[in-house]
Amino acid sequence: MPSVMGSTGAGKSTFINRFCGLELAKVNHGLESCTEQISVVLHTLPPTHPVYPGRRLVLVDTPGFDDSNSRGDFETLRRISVWLADVYESKNRRMKVAGFVYLHSIGQPRMTGSALLAYQLFCSMCGPIALGSVVLASTQWDTLVHNPSVGPVREKDLKEFWSTSLAQGATYKRVGVVNPKRDTEDIIEHILRKNPIATQIQEELVQLSKRVVQTEAAQTLRAMLGTQRGDPRAPVNRRSG
Repeated sequence: MPSVMGSTGAGKSTFINRFCGLELAKVNHGLESCTEQISVVLHTLPPTHPVYPGRRLVLVDTPGFDDSNSRGDFETLRRISVWLADVYESKNRRMKVAGFVYLHSIGQPRMTGSALLAYQLFCSMCGPIALGSVVLASTQWDTLVHNPSVGPVREKDLKEFWSTSLAQGATYKRVGVVNPKRDTEDIIEHILRKNPIATQIQEELVQLSKRVVQTEAAQTLRAMLGTQRGDPRAPVNRRSG
């Protein structure tokens, strides 16, 4: 079961729709996110698929942090955490998380405070041991078609920002302009080759019987919000992680 995460506006629902070839997840093209709850999309691969013919998939679309339509960042964290704990305890192997796709829009000229918050929380939820089953992907390359020289520069900075996660086993991929559907398929197939994983927050909630407020992710959220001042979308140094 691949799960798609990222900050608001990174294109999570678009990614799922593009992979499935259908409008199954609601997309909002404005600044506000339309994914407030955990959204599950069922999809069956065609019988002609070269690797996984006829395989049934469960794709999960998650709310973004700094979500203008949510009840706040902690409520978003609580919803994702409770869902992950329920999945962890499920006896149905198909309902186990095979891996995560984390999306970031290359259209952002700089790393914003909300994007930094989303990424740091994602890392705290996964923990280092689960990063081998994570794909960090850049999206919305079509926003740079009139300024193509900017993309590689931003991509280089983004990889540097993600360098710690990449060094710990995460994989970087691009959802580009030439064949974005094939790019999404390549990412999902990469995830499907992984075995089901246990994330740090799943082990904290289930094995250690912690409450959400006691988890590493909740501590990260409190620390991040405590240090941010002013507009959470204000730009920060991309090379801070």
